[in-house]
Amino acid sequence: MRLVPHEYADAVPIRLPRKLGMDSAPRTAAALGIDFGTHHTVATVLRDDGRRHQLLFEGTPLLPSGIYLDNEASILVGRDAAREGRRRPERYERNPKLRLDASTILLGDKEIPVREAVAAVLRRVIADCGTAAGVPRSVTVTVPAGWGPARRHVVGDAAVSAGAVSPVLLPEPVAAARYFAEVLGHELAPGQTLVVFDLGAGTFDASAVARTDTGYDVLAVDGSDRIGGHYLDQALVEYLGGRFAGSEERASRWAGLLDPDAGPEALRGRFTLYDEVREAKERLSRRTSTDIAVPGFAVEEMLTRAELELLARPLMAQAVEITRAVIREAGLAPEQLAGLFMVGGASRMPLAATMIHQELGIAPTLIEQPELVVSEGAVAIHAPAPQTPAAPLPPVTPAVPYTPVAPAPAATSVLTPAAAPAVQGPPTMPMTGVLPPLSPPAPQPDRGRPRPRAVVLAVLLVVLMCGGAVLAEVLRRNGDGSGGEDPTGDTTEGVGIEPESAGAQTDAALPAWPGEVVEVVPGVSSLTVTTDADPASTGCRVDYTGSDSQGSVEDLPCAEFTLEGLNASDTYFFSVHSPAADSEPVTGVGDTSIVTGTVYWDCPQSRTYCQNQGGRPGIRGTPGDAASAVDYADVGEEFELACYTAAETIDPSGQEEQGFWDYHPGKSPSNLMVEVELAEGRGYIPFVWLVVDPADLNSIGGLAAC
Repeated sequence: MRLVPHEYADAVPIRLPRKLGMDSAPRTAAALGIDFGTHHTVATVLRDDGRRHQLLFEGTPLLPSGIYLDNEASILVGRDAAREGRRRPERYERNPKLRLDASTILLGDKEIPVREAVAAVLRRVIADCGTAAGVPRSVTVTVPAGWGPARRHVVGDAAVSAGAVSPVLLPEPVAAARYFAEVLGHELAPGQTLVVFDLGAGTFDASAVARTDTGYDVLAVDGSDRIGGHYLDQALVEYLGGRFAGSEERASRWAGLLDPDAGPEALRGRFTLYDEVREAKERLSRRTSTDIAVPGFAVEEMLTRAELELLARPLMAQAVEITRAVIREAGLAPEQLAGLFMVGGASRMPLAATMIHQELGIAPTLIEQPELVVSEGAVAIHAPAPQTPAAPLPPVTPAVPYTPVAPAPAATSVLTPAAAPAVQGPPTMPMTGVLPPLSPPAPQPDRGRPRPRAVVLAVLLVVLMCGGAVLAEVLRRNGDGSGGEDPTGDTTEGVGIEPESAGAQTDAALPAWPGEVVEVVPGVSSLTVTTDADPASTGCRVDYTGSDSQGSVEDLPCAEFTLEGLNASDTYFFSVHSPAADSEPVTGVGDTSIVTGTVYWDCPQSRTYCQNQGGRPGIRGTPGDAASAVDYADVGEEFELACYTAAETIDPSGQEEQGFWDYHPGKSPSNLMVEVELAEGRGYIPFVWLVVDPADLNSIGGLAAC
């Protein structure tokens, strides 16, 4: 039974035109499939006679997902919203899908619930379907397989609010697998597995989907909210910005173009810039070079495909590695797959298919318009059987309609991601065999606890060494008679011979003291010191002191030794103490290598969290206390780094009540806090806010633990 709860009674009903003078029943469409995307929303209509076609919005299948709040507090959608948004950008949100983890979206001076923002887009799709083909009897909305219940409920409730009665939420990789088998006609027999490589504007997901006797099972899924066309656009804008850094006047105009507080005119220019960049990126999928018109600058900037691929390669490398991990998690080798199907608008970039083929050894399947796959696959299973006799396909597991839940009270309206693994399918739709996603590796292993196996091996090694020493001494004393009592009773030989004690070294083994330091070779977290002592001398003690760390190491070689585990970017004073009595120590000084990190922070001011930070990330006084801010960093500011320590895990993929949008797209989750040098004292910055090595965003630069 399909019921619409009273909470959604304010949904606008869809009224279909009737032909005058006719009493025929209203037209109805068999099914409607909706792929709600970051930049565009796509919909496919299935008619009663089995015809399937894309729903057109003003002549194109791509409906811009942006929304605009007009002066009458009505929400405009699509190209109407985009046109008005150029005039009043503060009333426009171009990517509502990226805001699902927030409770509201600020448009002008009014806060719009996120559910209503999504409902406005879906309502437009359902209304246009009613006009073109009739009221849909069933509505399927596709969602990423890795989404948790919080996001699914936002979309499901929005669909009900938009007028869909008992909408079905279908995982996007299942829809893609349907298209692969039912529309393209590729063989996907029960027991075979297809990998879906879904690269959209704002998200990337890799999924292993198995065909079963009863439908499709998602065996493994993983992805990232920071890989996609949207983040490549951001990288292109930053790359273009580097071209304006040579001139102070041009750099100032560029900074004004990107300044979030520069006013509506600059915001309009920024929207135009991102549109230009996105269109240029799409042209480079077909051409080797193109020009970009930068608002406020008379000369166009040329961009080549080689430059685009240089910027895109780190993102594509992450996507390929996630795909490799998903294949492994599914327990398959690449040659055992039925295929790898590329979907999503950003997947048409030639580099994506090239890297998949090179790195995984799989020739991927890609259609001309990959952004249309998911919406068509959402209704593909509803198509009637062909008229010619054919072996029936295995039935697909029926999708259970989405069950809406009452919205939370206003005081607790913030939607937080669930603690359960994000890959769990919605409870209304069984997805058996789904496994948790593989977490990206942390930049550095946790050095706080030794590995159990290493501890056991170390203990065994010590026992063997001690046992060997005892056995050797027994053999020396009793095996050849050279030690111990003479059998003849003559004890003259060896009288008064005692083993040398460790402290009674010969003169040759002692360093020539006082001496001097010959050379100090710096490392990131070490100093290698050479003195003029005898190379054979040992047993020296070294005391060292840095800005905020000190220590002592015993029993070192006196002529050359290495101090390890030091702070980077620091000056150390050390003293070398000879084991010889009454000797003065040798002193020296050395600087460890300077390691710097640049602050990356892209936090929108529409978020309360970002507003509270004043547009700048906080520097903590203690690693584990986020409230102990001692200073604030400027975006792009460079700090000298000392060492790292572990605190709480911070996940750039979005495990926060309003979503993490302020971290670099190439970052992995990390529990590291980095100690930085301040004007007065030291503080700690989360590693996810720092770029130490641009070539490897997850590199800690060789820093040691604090």
